[in-house]
Amino acid sequence: MVFRESGRRKKWSVLYLSLVLIILAAFMAWDRWGSYFSAADGQQDEQVSEQRKPPSEWTIAANGDIMLGRGVATAMRENGVFYPFEQMAPLLQKADLTFGNLETPLSQKGAPIPGKGIWFRGDPAASGALKEAGYDLVSIANNHILDYDSPALLDTLDYLRQEGIEPVGGGKDLAEAVQPVIKEIKGQKIVFIAATEMADIFWSYDYPRTFEAKTDRPGVQKFDADRLVDTVASLRDEVDLIAVSLHWGAEYSDYPEAYQIETAHRLADAGANLIIGHHPHCLQGVEMYNGSLIAYSLGNFVYDKQRRSKCQETVMVKMFFQGKELQKAELYPVMIADEQPRPAVGEDAVRILQKMKELGSGLGTNLEIEESKGMITQQ
Repeated sequence: MVFRESGRRKKWSVLYLSLVLIILAAFMAWDRWGSYFSAADGQQDEQVSEQRKPPSEWTIAANGDIMLGRGVATAMRENGVFYPFEQMAPLLQKADLTFGNLETPLSQKGAPIPGKGIWFRGDPAASGALKEAGYDLVSIANNHILDYDSPALLDTLDYLRQEGIEPVGGGKDLAEAVQPVIKEIKGQKIVFIAATEMADIFWSYDYPRTFEAKTDRPGVQKFDADRLVDTVASLRDEVDLIAVSLHWGAEYSDYPEAYQIETAHRLADAGANLIIGHHPHCLQGVEMYNGSLIAYSLGNFVYDKQRRSKCQETVMVKMFFQGKELQKAELYPVMIADEQPRPAVGEDAVRILQKMKELGSGLGTNLEIEESKGMITQQ
């Protein structure tokens, strides 16, 4: 009898202990998997939050011709290498990406191209001034970058790259000259392409050297509308934004030619978001077309005194994006005086902005003027 009761007690003890172990194991499993599911839920919440977060806002600043030779070079020797940018640098530096057309080789090498008549060459130290002013990349596809032939161009490429400034539209050979430049800003991949109409011109039969890059010769990318459209179309699915810089048009004309409008529209339809023009030495209209911004000519920016007063009037354009979408463009009026661009004020600012409003109206684009700047928004 005693033996049976002892057996029953042992049996119940084993059952009790087993039950306790089962309950304990259940609590441990719940603690482990509950934490896992809680963490997973937290990660999902974070992912949903990230998905709902709006795209980052960012900006591009752009201007026309930067000429650092001749009278500007003299002013830099007298006032310091940063002199041409002193007044505009605060605006240029605020953009996430700043772009201009460098119309001067920076070198002490090379010889003037025979027969050209007008030659520009700037101090190599100016590359540091460009960087300090805020420039991230510059077009060199124009009709002056080879004024002192290949040695000066190759020097320019080296000096710019040493400062972290990307040259676009020219190079040591054809492959480099036509190579687009890609920049990444706040998660957006932006590609720049540059070309010039003046690439196939030469000035002396004794030295028929054009500026066009060849497989074995330094130079710039030649303007070819069909090829540019094909290049843009091939890139549109690989990047977030495409900008095309074109050195083109008739000097001193206030209006783009019909072929320029047609080409700009073709580029926009192919996927170009920005078309930035220069060469005429004066301002032309800005057009908003099919969601793309087209500045047919931004005129001079850093330049010495010109005979025509309108060549001293210019603008800096600042474009605002949210993700890959262009939200608006602001035009800041600028006057060039004593070889230095300066924010325009008073009557000068009113005159420049009113001119840009009229030129834009002729292209079907409305420019609103407020607080001494112009604004173009998506229509």
